Amino acid sequence: MYFLNPWFFLLSIMIAAVILFYFFRKQYVEKTISSNFLWEQVLNEWQASPWLKKLQQNLLFWLQLLALLLLMFSLVRPFWFENAVKGEHIILIIDPSATMSAEFENSSRFETAKKEMLSLVDRLGEQEVTLIKAGEKPEILLNQENDLIAIRKQINNLQLSYEHEQMEKAMNLAVSLASNKDTAIHIYSDGVTKEMVSKNMKEHYVEVHNVGKDSGNLSLISFGVAPFENQITGVAVIENQASNEKEINFVVKAEEEKLFEKQVSIAGGQQQVIQIPSLPKKPYYEAFILNEDGYAADNQATSIFTETNPKVYTMGEVNSFAVKGFQTIGTELLQINNGKDLDAKGILVVEGSDLNDLPRQPIIFFNNNKEKVKLKEKLTAKEDQLLQYVDYEKIYIDSAVKAIDGDWETILRSGNYRLVQKGQVNGEPIIIVNFSLSDSDWPLQPGFPIFLYNSYQWLSQQTGFLGYFSPGEEKWININEGKQKWEVFNQTDENLYSFDLTKESFRAPTIPGTYQAVSGEKIYYFSVLLDDREKQAKVETAFTWNEFQMHEKGDKKSSNDKLWIWFAVFALACIALEWEVYRRGHRV
Repeated sequence: MYFLNPWFFLLSIMIAAVILFYFFRKQYVEKTISSNFLWEQVLNEWQASPWLKKLQQNLLFWLQLLALLLLMFSLVRPFWFENAVKGEHIILIIDPSATMSAEFENSSRFETAKKEMLSLVDRLGEQEVTLIKAGEKPEILLNQENDLIAIRKQINNLQLSYEHEQMEKAMNLAVSLASNKDTAIHIYSDGVTKEMVSKNMKEHYVEVHNVGKDSGNLSLISFGVAPFENQITGVAVIENQASNEKEINFVVKAEEEKLFEKQVSIAGGQQQVIQIPSLPKKPYYEAFILNEDGYAADNQATSIFTETNPKVYTMGEVNSFAVKGFQTIGTELLQINNGKDLDAKGILVVEGSDLNDLPRQPIIFFNNNKEKVKLKEKLTAKEDQLLQYVDYEKIYIDSAVKAIDGDWETILRSGNYRLVQKGQVNGEPIIIVNFSLSDSDWPLQPGFPIFLYNSYQWLSQQTGFLGYFSPGEEKWININEGKQKWEVFNQTDENLYSFDLTKESFRAPTIPGTYQAVSGEKIYYFSVLLDDREKQAKVETAFTWNEFQMHEKGDKKSSNDKLWIWFAVFALACIALEWEVYRRGHRV
């Protein structure tokens, strides 16, 4: 033990003075005795040890002496050294993914990780703290903060996002934020391995706190429905990630109505396919594993029902290459003069220069704007379903037309010129081609009918619903003026939130499931899906990377001098007790 202010030990002189005052204080006690024979014997004993007898008989003296001693020790500030959190700059990375919602220690892995983070903060001195929330886009919640109150508040406010943690991105961000000071990185997750750390943080001191334990997870790997021979059938794949065989209760529901139920036995570490022979027609279906396995997020899946093989309608003059292309892939093609003849579930193919007054239908739009630009740069493409199996590098396009303004996703481009785009308009899916087929050799290549087939499949899947989203995903959706406000409801018709699509993007809920987006009188279904990587709830072992990197300067210590507070408290208690004794005139 050490002392911050050892010179206050000089106050022991005052304590000695108090003792001396009591030694030499005269005290008289009147006694009435019948004889001095016994008194002489008592007097002899008193003279043999006079000081000890005086001290033993006075409670006030002991209280004063104890109060002075406690006050003196509170002033000298005793302290001792203890191991502190290593590093002058502490970077905390938290994993908010779905697997962190798994049960652990009467709570969840995520809440346990927060408690461990708060425990680490309690041991900090004057170090700076940076807090990173992992995810598709890692978020810096605190940057070199040393206010412990603000740090604790931010940690307590952390919430699960259910998206995949993308820990490599968070690690790279942490490395970029590491200052020239000694930096220690703490990762709170459940699946970080040494290989991941060695690849991204090989030169830094890292402590990985993998929270949780393997509890024999059951996972609904996939679930889907489709029409087949005038009825709707489904299929599901269930995986038993435990080591022992388990009996699993599987059900399919639609709007709380139970449509299918089956009990299956699956060996440890195995998968089983469940065939669902017949289902009534519903807008969406939900599959559940009813067993309690400690991780509920991957025990359910949703499938939105969509009609297959919708009819294709051409309206007005459409390039003959497009017409022949659709005939090649075997679709039912009909010519109409206006939108009134459209089937509610049909796909419209149309040429034009603007999107005004188009029917509310899935559309393939060939932009025939007269303003053309010669293309000089090679084609580049984004990996997308529309261009799957399409060799776009062999396509020659002489010129492109001016793209229509809108928040579309560009699939094919030449430099800054957008050639093929997809998105939504009026709440319906649309594919826009910003060049004339007559200015390209694409219709003569086998990749063109493949593109039309991919487009047909994508538009068929999008019919009647907004699509599939990852938890918390944001996406711009184009709508007509007057349909700005959308309301989002969950399966129990609870209004979760609303937003104005002319001012902000569409934001999906974070919890996986089926939802409804209501715009005016139209209802759109959409589904929030759990990332496939979040269907494994395995926990890795915690470890420290570069454990001895900071030992060149010795183990980092911090002083603990909180004991003086207790000395002062007990001193005040003794003074209060002494006053009460004095007030009552008590003497022993």
